[in-house]
Amino acid sequence: MPKTKICAIQFQVSQNFNKNISRVEQFFKKANKNDCDIICFPEIFLTGPLNKEKYNPKVPVQSKKLFSKLSKNYGMFSIMGSIIEKIDNKFCNISYLFDDKGNIVGNYKKNHLVQKSEAKYLTAGNEVSVFKTKIGNIGIQICRDLLYPEISRKLMLKKADIIFCPSFWSEKSSSYDWIYNNKYFKTKPPREVDVLVSARAIESEAVFVYANAAGDFIGNGIKDELLGRSQIALPFYGTTDILNRNKEGTLMKEIDLSIVKDAKMVYKIERDLKDYYKGINKV
Repeated sequence: MPKTKICAIQFQVSQNFNKNISRVEQFFKKANKNDCDIICFPEIFLTGPLNKEKYNPKVPVQSKKLFSKLSKNYGMFSIMGSIIEKIDNKFCNISYLFDDKGNIVGNYKKNHLVQKSEAKYLTAGNEVSVFKTKIGNIGIQICRDLLYPEISRKLMLKKADIIFCPSFWSEKSSSYDWIYNNKYFKTKPPREVDVLVSARAIESEAVFVYANAAGDFIGNGIKDELLGRSQIALPFYGTTDILNRNKEGTLMKEIDLSIVKDAKMVYKIERDLKDYYKGINKV
């Protein structure tokens, strides 16, 4: 199994697309300088939350063109966080994986949308995929998908070595239920992410990379205090590396993917569950 060096970006998102996209290359440069094989940005990090009225069809085109160019120029795989894109007359929250030649390897559409906000104008995806690459088998999920073990489980059964989770998870948000903001987390920050990321790595027998946005975001009628806490978790250990604040930052780690093979041998979760999920295609 290969050793893969991962870079997760905890990006501070502004409302200004041009400002956000102009800052992307500096992170590629830093990751390249540190010999990273793949870089992952947060969910909707180039625009923040959008609605149909704010959608600009040029944004997905320009974003994919830039990531293709930078992936090729720096010889690095990349996960373009996610963007809002109109496909077949439907709006979706979609993440793209680029290889080190600048080609799109595949994409993933967010399956589980936030009901009080994005579900009002986005169409949820209903599939998961694992992409076989020279740096390992890569699966993607997005933000709220983290709450659903079924997503990670399907990725495990499709032989994922590394699961990336671009996120725009807030400590507090005007789009969250009142009970969440005021009853349980009024005076202390939420910690579900810490528990869930560790759990997903262990139960999926895979490396789990959580790349969240940072800072505060106000726009499109929503106010978010981002959680930050981007982290990397491994089988056996759970979370091993974390940015335990909501400031912009970079998280890098080289991982010997033999840990995935060892986890499968020790835990035997995939073997025990082989008859639970039917009709799931292998890589």
